[in-house]
Amino acid sequence: MVFGYEFVDLDHDQKHARRVLLEWYPLMAQLSALVVLALFVCGGILSFLARQGLDYERPRSPSFSKRAEGKSTWLKKSCQGSIKLSWWMKKPVAASWGTRGEWIGGGIWMAWLLYLSSAQTSNDYLHLTKRFGIIGASQLPLHYLLAMRSPYSPIQHLTRMSHEQLKASHQVLGRIIYFLFFLHATFYMNFFVLSGFLAKRIKDKDVIIGILSIILLTILSTTALEPLRRWNYRVFFTTHVIIASTILVPLYFHVTHIRKYVVETIVVYTIHQVFRNLGIRRYSGTIKLLPGTNLVQICIPLDTPEVAFGWKPGQHVYLSRPSGKSSAGSLYGQLLLCNQANPFTIASIPAKDGELLLVARALNGNTKHLEKLARSLSTHNGTHASIPLALEGPYGASTRLPDFSTFDKVLLVAGGVGATFLMPIYRSIVESPDAGHSSVSRTRFIWAVRKLAETQWAFPARDSDEPGFELPSHNSTIEVCVTQPSGPDLQASGSGDDIELAEDGQLLSMEEQMDKLGKGMTVKGGRPSMQAIVGETFSKGTRIAVLACGPKGLTEELRSVVGLWIGKGYDVYYHEESFGW
Repeated sequence: MVFGYEFVDLDHDQKHARRVLLEWYPLMAQLSALVVLALFVCGGILSFLARQGLDYERPRSPSFSKRAEGKSTWLKKSCQGSIKLSWWMKKPVAASWGTRGEWIGGGIWMAWLLYLSSAQTSNDYLHLTKRFGIIGASQLPLHYLLAMRSPYSPIQHLTRMSHEQLKASHQVLGRIIYFLFFLHATFYMNFFVLSGFLAKRIKDKDVIIGILSIILLTILSTTALEPLRRWNYRVFFTTHVIIASTILVPLYFHVTHIRKYVVETIVVYTIHQVFRNLGIRRYSGTIKLLPGTNLVQICIPLDTPEVAFGWKPGQHVYLSRPSGKSSAGSLYGQLLLCNQANPFTIASIPAKDGELLLVARALNGNTKHLEKLARSLSTHNGTHASIPLALEGPYGASTRLPDFSTFDKVLLVAGGVGATFLMPIYRSIVESPDAGHSSVSRTRFIWAVRKLAETQWAFPARDSDEPGFELPSHNSTIEVCVTQPSGPDLQASGSGDDIELAEDGQLLSMEEQMDKLGKGMTVKGGRPSMQAIVGETFSKGTRIAVLACGPKGLTEELRSVVGLWIGKGYDVYYHEESFGW
């Protein structure tokens, strides 16, 4: 007896009844996901209707001096409660341990799948053991759907969430699937040992394939842990791609009962690869190092307006590892283009600028390769050779950003190369045809950088021939906070998550560089005070949009300060752009 279960002998009819239940419960587990998706759709509809109702209740005249203590209707109270609950769910349980929402949602789903694994199993040990495996297999198609980063993903359309926002659900479901498979393998090995069948069954094909599968899944789950991802992203990414692509083969040949779920997963995986290949575009562009920094800038001209208008502010692409020469068009070459790529935010507005501008900090892996390539292609006369580049995309949540003209104030906070995400969004706000002085005054952009030289991709010096962004003349400025003392550029170490801070007495002296500053920027020394900036923003309205992109330390401080104002009942839209894998 094990946990109340026994090794029972069944007759033919009992085995048939067990087989019927083994077919029914995994089907129920798979269909349960449709209920969750339906709840997301209903929640989206209710959120839209609530927003329409609040817009109707909101006074038509400008009211930047409004306070959250005004008259509250039941609709306003409900929306404020929803915002507070959502904010509470997004708080991390602990560093590198996920958010409260992930733990609660994952715990509920895990409990539901464990119930489906044990329901109507009576005291049949083998029935429970088989149920763990087949319930886990039933979740594989959903797991691979959540990993689909194509804009054609049905999960993205139903939930109105991007691939980057869905990756947390993908990770949680992956851990659940692994736990169910681990229970399946452990219970079977226990059965073999206690029954004396281990020496015989360990030689059978299904057992050998099962052991191989659980070993591969263990490697996959272990390398996906955040500490290991931060230690060596390339190990994680390579392992993830290879095992995720091959694990379906041993699972298919393990037992026949899970094959239909494996076939479904293969179909999802194949469609995903087709969509990704269709999303690859080849261009010619230049690559160079920005003087005085470890930033790599890639500029890709777009010849036709039709191509340029297909890109939106804030989107990102995956740049494959360029070699400086044309890549082969073989199947193997296509796989390399898909899987040897890093995400890069589009720092320009292609429809206006006629080019794609990508900027990245050279750390390790592909970005270090880009730095070496830029050095090898540089010439003494300052010209830059054009090389073939392959981009996959565009992707990103920016296509679902709200209409910022409906907010009392908009606050954009960037750290380092995080400005590549916020710069085109800021420009789209202040440069829109309907934008006037009010749009500029309602929008504030704070940009923290290590060195002033890191801003040259956006604001070249006045005496430079390099192209840059020209903001409208009606007082639109970006506040640049320089946090590192003067001297040679520091090479980032570790994960690059923290902005180097400097004491007030050691801050970079600006006098020598003020005469070279580009238009549209004001420069300050030291770290930006999030408490003061957020407090000033929230004192001038009750409906606030806050967007952030940058090092973890900066965004965590911003999030904690914004959370205090959400607790006071302010209507806040908060979006934080990050790339976790």
